[in-house]
Amino acid sequence: MKHCTQTTLDISCHLPPELIMLTTVLLPASYLFHEALSSEDALDESQLQCWESGPPFVQPKPADTTEESQFTTNLTHVFFGQKSCLENQAKAHWKYQYAAGDAEEVITELQTTAAQTFREWVRVKNCMAACTARRHREMAKTILQWHARIVYSYYQEVGALE
Repeated sequence: MKHCTQTTLDISCHLPPELIMLTTVLLPASYLFHEALSSEDALDESQLQCWESGPPFVQPKPADTTEESQFTTNLTHVFFGQKSCLENQAKAHWKYQYAAGDAEEVITELQTTAAQTFREWVRVKNCMAACTARRHREMAKTILQWHARIVYSYYQEVGALE
């Protein structure tokens, strides 16, 4: 309880345990993940755009086959790689801003993004039951995990910067 009253944000007091647990799930280590991580343009990511808004998904339910399962796994790896690449770019930008003396702006931006992403995490979590197709479920879980990672890391960063 003492940690919850400190001025520095203790995220474990404010975030659902399920969200915190999702942050411990490791990111993929596959070739596709690393290719997408290395550059925004490294892979054809046209399939990812239709998943950006999260569930409920309007894409048709694909057949439940071994090939479909592998495609979905590959899709999640590319999703995580692309998001990690973009996140690395954002972190570099904030580091530059912070070094330039814009600490308050960086903190405000991190807090705002974390709050928006948390609301999106809740929305995706509430829509999970509607995801009946394997690909839809896996993409929803992937999006949920990514949002959890962003919320947790941004709140941690704010606490460290304050």
